[in-house]
Amino acid sequence: MAYTRPIAITLLAGIVVTAHFSLGKQAENNGTFAIADVFTYTTRTLPNTSIPIRIPETGIAAVDNYFAFMVSFFWATLDTRNVRAHLQGHPLLGTLSSTWLLMLGETHRGGRGAASVFGTYFLEIMGELLGIGMFTGVWCIVHLISTSRPNASKSATGKTNLTALGWAMLIGYIVPTLGMIHCAPDGSGLASQQLWTILRLFHPIFVFTSYIVLSTIVPSSSASQGASGPRKFYIFSILASAFFHISAVGILLAPYLTPLWVKDEVTAALNIYDFYVPYPYWLDAVPRQVSFDLGVATFLQWDNLCSASAICVWAAALYVESGGKGRIGAFVQAGGVALLAGPGAAAAFLMLERDAAVAAPVVEGGKKQR
Repeated sequence: MAYTRPIAITLLAGIVVTAHFSLGKQAENNGTFAIADVFTYTTRTLPNTSIPIRIPETGIAAVDNYFAFMVSFFWATLDTRNVRAHLQGHPLLGTLSSTWLLMLGETHRGGRGAASVFGTYFLEIMGELLGIGMFTGVWCIVHLISTSRPNASKSATGKTNLTALGWAMLIGYIVPTLGMIHCAPDGSGLASQQLWTILRLFHPIFVFTSYIVLSTIVPSSSASQGASGPRKFYIFSILASAFFHISAVGILLAPYLTPLWVKDEVTAALNIYDFYVPYPYWLDAVPRQVSFDLGVATFLQWDNLCSASAICVWAAALYVESGGKGRIGAFVQAGGVALLAGPGAAAAFLMLERDAAVAAPVVEGGKKQR
């Protein structure tokens, strides 16, 4: 028990280092892009199209080049012609959504200070800008170092209005994400996919601003201040992960389940092994020059792997130190949840078990008094 957090922090540090090399070095090794090159990116058309990149400019060349690159990067996964890159974005978005719910739920509970709240939103922005695979692990390390073992009183939500926080997630995160997915790449104004792609990078700012405004308007229900408040966040975290995980698995299995419905060129790109087994960019046999969309797919694959590993290690550590009974059974169940609904759902499941274990002594004490 005493060594749970140090062991978890060590594992998380290894994940952060792995993310650094897998996200940056694989792109350089395979000739897709170097991190420094994104600030000198001068292309102003979307990859494999004649659509010009039209986004608001700051007048600072390095910043404008970076945002133009990010529009091109996300277009590679939004473009349905890039089967592998497009599908690889599904589990990543599921992991990101479920993880962000867990981070917010844990940050806005137990009367956490302003520094903790600021750190969460800041690291999420850094994750969006440079890779959630690395900064999810950084946040997990900071959280384990800066917090203590939970108990029933520390697990309470305090003065946090979780109802307002839930609506803030809808406005600040889901709306920009839907705008990025469904708007047209050559649209203008608020109908522009390119604009929403950039706005979505800063969704933590929109979530926090919406929360501050809504917390003064939306009444906080008594249920949201009890155990059911965080529990709802965990459930939505499981659902967010499950939706994208199941959609990806369904598409991967389509050539086997409904082969006549899938085109041959799509079937050729839907290789389950390649989709889930990390791309071995370090091997000499791996091509040193790949297409941009394959480079993006590889980046997303490693980004999801590192982020999912980090949040699961973090959740497992919190569950273990809670002293819950039947740990082996809980971890077996978590494995089943990961298989059926994705790793983000498994982490949320472990947090549900953590809260149940923390509340158990209080419930048993109340029964004895009666």
